[in-house]
Amino acid sequence: MEHYLDIIQKLKEEFPIGTVQFTGSKRPYIPNQVYTDRLESATESKWNKVIKELDINVTHRYVKAIVTITIGEHSRDGYGVAIIKGDPEQDPSGVINAVDLAMNSAFIEALDSFQMGWRDLAPHKTSEKEWGSNPALSHLLSTEPPNGSTPTNPRALTSHICLVCSKPLIQADWELLNHVPNLRRDKMIYCFNDIPAHHKRKIPEFEISNYLLRIK
Repeated sequence: MEHYLDIIQKLKEEFPIGTVQFTGSKRPYIPNQVYTDRLESATESKWNKVIKELDINVTHRYVKAIVTITIGEHSRDGYGVAIIKGDPEQDPSGVINAVDLAMNSAFIEALDSFQMGWRDLAPHKTSEKEWGSNPALSHLLSTEPPNGSTPTNPRALTSHICLVCSKPLIQADWELLNHVPNLRRDKMIYCFNDIPAHHKRKIPEFEISNYLLRIK
């Protein structure tokens, strides 16, 4: 398997024009099969998916799924919920469809934490209050490839203020928060020293080591 950072860079690459599709309500999305193909290609098929939890609640008509995607030594969880439509006793296919939807949603959410598809979906998420309009993610709207950008000083101060010590984060702090699974980086802002222990434990060890090397 290639170096983990090289794989992640491939996962983040923009998809071909036309990849993004739209639901009947005009919601943009990238098909599950596209994500799977990119994952297979980038990792040379060396990845793993585990169903961590599958809760089929017929009484309350919902299915909840938690899926874990592992690449090398690094794992990410994704969560998905789907409504069971119709009467399960009369038509069991409603349960099967809900399971498929919940599993697919969990799979895509896990891959979303690797920033797959962000550059493709960002242009369709630029209305007020949508994540694509956030200034911190404006680089996703750039037509310039990431490799063509100027390297950022990891010790450069940012405009993001730590919730605990009220000091500005350095660039390396801000980037490290990206590796905390399911952390809302726009709201839960911490410098390295003040990241809560339960969040810090979720950061892959490689990312911690890389952070410490960058700020030396």
